[in-house]
Amino acid sequence: MAHLIKLEDCISRYEQDVFRYTGQYTRLKRDRWHRVKTNWENAQETVDLQHGAEDQSDEKKWWKLKGRETEINVIDEGSVKRDDRTFSKLKEDFREELFQFQLKWASSTIRETSRISRSLNRDKFLRFLLKEVPDNYLVLYKPVIKVRKAQTQLDVILLGPDSIQAIVMLETSMGEVVHASQNRFWKCEKEGDERKMVNPISAVQRMNYFIESVIDTEATEMNLTYVILAQNAFVNRTNIPSYVQVIDQTNFDNWKNKLKKQPSPLKFKQLKAAKVILEQCVTTAFSRPEWESDENQGDLKNSE
Repeated sequence: MAHLIKLEDCISRYEQDVFRYTGQYTRLKRDRWHRVKTNWENAQETVDLQHGAEDQSDEKKWWKLKGRETEINVIDEGSVKRDDRTFSKLKEDFREELFQFQLKWASSTIRETSRISRSLNRDKFLRFLLKEVPDNYLVLYKPVIKVRKAQTQLDVILLGPDSIQAIVMLETSMGEVVHASQNRFWKCEKEGDERKMVNPISAVQRMNYFIESVIDTEATEMNLTYVILAQNAFVNRTNIPSYVQVIDQTNFDNWKNKLKKQPSPLKFKQLKAAKVILEQCVTTAFSRPEWESDENQGDLKNSE
């Protein structure tokens, strides 16, 4: 479950301190899974779970400190019931819970929040990154960055322990064939139908210009890779620059498995690169209503 450190132009907890929040999220995820798994195991062993309701009184909200809320958003657990889910379903539900939690962390702090599109909740590639890629990776998903005086939106930056992958995604359908060219548009074919898409190399070049202008990859010993990703399609690699890696239906599984098998933990150089990139990102946010109200009254109260 990779860390979502930046989502479009939303405010992110990681912007405040990427070194702190990466470690905190990993610990919270581990502790939360231990509680969820233990509760599920106990639910399989007894029919009478009435005593569990008393235990839950202290766990109605998770990851909460005494006195006032921490920076961590909380999730209501409700009353204890017999849990008939399979272990696989339990893990699936846990990943979904963590996915929603990640969206919260990537779009709010205690004092401020940002609006996110509902479509992001259904974004399949975002879900893949946050549910299947391990947490030794950091994700910047379609970040808005400022270059000189202009703002521009990039695609995806995936920071691994020893690598930076700048990923440009192609919107394709299953089995579609993409013909690359040096023209402004590429041709896509499927079952006799044709359509055009904008040549993604210009998007790759924007990523190239930005990353290499803010990070010295040689000094940080980070391997930089530019990727055109078309998970469902077949890409004709003719006319694609040699420095661009193509991931399509033929090699997506290999690429995914390589990510999953990265054994290295989070590294200082990785977090330092993330901090540098985050400093160049644009953020749009507004004060939470409860904080505006508290400040107007001159008495800060607990949020949520």
